[in-house]
Amino acid sequence: MREPRNPFRLRASEDTESHETFVRLFSPEALDVLQADELWKRPQIIRSAPGGGKTSLLRLFTPSSLRTIYSLRTRDYMKDLFKKLTAMDAMGDDGPHVLGVYLSCAHSFATLDDLSIEDVKKKRLFLSLLNARIILATLQSALDMKQKEYPGDLTSISLPVQSITTPISDLPIDLTGKSLYEWAQRLERAICDALDSFAPLSETHLPGHDSLVALQVLGGQSPQFDHHSIADRIVLLLDDVHKLAAKQREWLLDTILTMRSSTTVWIAERLEALNVDRLLSGGATKGRDYDEITLEDYWRGPRAQKFVKLTSSVADRRASDVRDVEMGPFASCLQDSLDSIKWEDVFSSSTTVVASRVKERAASYQRFSEWIAEREAGGGTPREQLLAWRKLEILIERDLRKTQKTFDFELAVDELVHREDASVEGAAELFCAREFKLPYYYGLSRLASLASSNIEQFLMLAGDVFEECVSAVLLKRPPDLPPEQQERILRKAVVEAWRRLPDRIPYATQVMRFLESIGKMAVWETYKPNAPYAPGVTGIAVQMSEREVLRKSIGKSSKENLGFLAQVIATCIAHNLLEVNLDQKCKGQYWMVMYLNRMLCMRFNLPLQYGGWRERSVSELVPWIDKGFIVSSGRSRLL
Repeated sequence: MREPRNPFRLRASEDTESHETFVRLFSPEALDVLQADELWKRPQIIRSAPGGGKTSLLRLFTPSSLRTIYSLRTRDYMKDLFKKLTAMDAMGDDGPHVLGVYLSCAHSFATLDDLSIEDVKKKRLFLSLLNARIILATLQSALDMKQKEYPGDLTSISLPVQSITTPISDLPIDLTGKSLYEWAQRLERAICDALDSFAPLSETHLPGHDSLVALQVLGGQSPQFDHHSIADRIVLLLDDVHKLAAKQREWLLDTILTMRSSTTVWIAERLEALNVDRLLSGGATKGRDYDEITLEDYWRGPRAQKFVKLTSSVADRRASDVRDVEMGPFASCLQDSLDSIKWEDVFSSSTTVVASRVKERAASYQRFSEWIAEREAGGGTPREQLLAWRKLEILIERDLRKTQKTFDFELAVDELVHREDASVEGAAELFCAREFKLPYYYGLSRLASLASSNIEQFLMLAGDVFEECVSAVLLKRPPDLPPEQQERILRKAVVEAWRRLPDRIPYATQVMRFLESIGKMAVWETYKPNAPYAPGVTGIAVQMSEREVLRKSIGKSSKENLGFLAQVIATCIAHNLLEVNLDQKCKGQYWMVMYLNRMLCMRFNLPLQYGGWRERSVSELVPWIDKGFIVSSGRSRLL
C-alpha cells in the first residue's frame, strides 16, 4: 500500500501497513501511561474513547514492532523509543525481552451470544474458542519473533513443561509447537462442528473448557525455539474487548482477574464497553491485583503539559516523514503570534473603540480617574494596548456591579495591577477576538488543547492544517500558516466533525441537543460584560449526591426521565464529548464537573481553559435533552 502524502492521515495503527513506518511515527512519550510498578506481573486494563491510542500501545509490543525497533536502534529517530523500552525491560542490547501475543476480540466471538442455549453453555464455548485462539496466536508470535514461517516451522517451537493443577482435556504431553497447534485446531473445529450440528448441545458432549486454560498452558513463560527461550516473559495483548457481547466481556474480565495467572494479560477496550452505572461512577476502583488506565484521564489535569509534549512529538515525527517535500518541525508551520505589522491597524482602531467606550462608562465616576490615566499613558505593542483597555473595561464593570456601593474614592493604580490576573487577561483576549473578529484558536499549544487528550482528534485537526502547509511549500509559498488561516482550517474541521457525529454515537439527536444546551449556557455566562467566570465557562456540574440519583434512575422510567439523562451523559463521556472530574469541592460541597470537549468549545467560541463551570440540578438538565437551553427573562445582558 502506497502511503499518503500527508502522514497525519494515518490515524490508526491498523492503517499503517509498514512496521517500520509504524515504529518511526510512534512517539516515546506515549509509553508514559505504562508506568505501573508491576507492569509485567498483573493485568492492565487500558480504556479510552475511540482514537485514544489503545491499539497503537498494544501493537508496539508485538514481535514485528519490537524486532523493527531493535534493528533501527542506532538511528537518531529511534534512540529515544529504544531507550524507553529498555527502561521498561521490554528491550535490551541483546534484543526484545518480551513476547507480545496480540489477539483481537473483534471477530466472531460475539456471534456465539446469538445462540439459543443457556448461558453456561455459551460461556464454555466462548472460553474454549478463546483458548484455541490464544494458543494459535502465541505460536504465530513465537515464529514471528524468530522470523520463521508459520505454521511450517512449528517443529522448532516448544513450551516449558508446566505444573498444571487442573487436568486439561486432550492436552498433548510434550507441549511442542506442532502438537499444540493440532490441539488448538481440533478444539476450534470441535466448537464449529457443535455449532453446525442439528442435535441439541448438551453439557456432557460440549467441547472445550470452563476456564482460560490457555493461560495455564503458557504458565507465564515464553515459548522456546530449539530449546532456547525466545524472550524473558510473555504478555497476552487482548484488543477490541468492547466488541464482545456484554456477558462475554464480563466472563473474560472475571476469569482473568480471579484466576491470578502467571501469564500477564493486557486488555484494551473503548469506554463504551462500560455500562451507564460504571461510566457515571468513574469506573471500577483498581485493586491490588490489576491496574486500570483511562488514556484521556491520564493526560488531563497535572499532565496536560505532557500531552502537549506528546502531540508535539507525534506531529514532528509525522512532519519529518512527509513525501515529496522538505518540512521542518511542525511548530514552525504555525505562526503563534498576532504581533505583526499586518494586525497593527486592526489593533489600533479596536483600541480606539474600546477606550472611548470605557471613558464613557466611567465618566460619572471619579474613582476610576487614575486607572484611565494609566491606560492613556500607553505603552506596549498595539495588541497589548488593546488588551489593556479591554481588561480595564471588565474591571470597571465588575466594580460598578458590586451589590454594596462604596464611596467614590479614587482607586490607585496598584489596585488595578492587583486585580489584573491571568483570568481577566484571558477573558479580555476572548472578548476582543469575538468583537473584532480576531483569530483566537491558533498555535501549537491551542491546537493540542483542541484535541481533548485524544490522539486521533489531534491527528484529524493537525492533518488538515498540515495539508495546507504542504500545499504552500509545493506552490513555493512560506509554509508557516498565519493565525487567521489556521483558525479557518480548524473551524471547518470542527464543523465537519459535528456534522458526522450522528454516524458515531447512539441517541445522536438527544446528545447533540444536550451538548448544544451546555454550549449556549456557557456562552451566556461567559460573555457577560463583567466576565464573572473569567476567562469563561466551559462546563456544568451536578452535586455528587445528585449523581447518585442519576445512577439509581438507570433503567427506570420516571416523569423526570432521569434515566435517559444518565444514558445521554454516559454516551457523551464514552465518546469523549464530555470530560468528567469527580469530587471537585466548591462552596462546601462536592461536585461532578462535566467539561465540553475542547472542539465543542471552539464551535461555541469559548475559551480552552478549564475551571469555569456552572452548577445545575439534574431536574434542570432533563429539559435540555428535548427543548434545549432557554434563557430565562430578566437575566443580565451579554456583550
